[in-house]
Amino acid sequence: MTADGAVETILPGEVREGDVIRDPAAARWFTVNEIQVVSGEGTGVFSFYDKSPDDAVTVAGDEPVTRRRSPLGV
Repeated sequence: MTADGAVETILPGEVREGDVIRDPAAARWFTVNEIQVVSGEGTGVFSFYDKSPDDAVTVAGDEPVTRRRSPLGV
């Protein structure tokens, strides 16, 4: 994991509901409200959903994800 101030780079398996992650394709941030994991060969595929099924980011299990760091105590 790398950290730089208010953001950190993590693997998809470390993302939790309520985390705010970056959607690199749309250059935006969104709150993860649901996580779906498809296992298969390799590390699997993770889909993170915001407010609707059409509002998602899907990444391979070994692809880094950028997450906003929570303030201390949150």
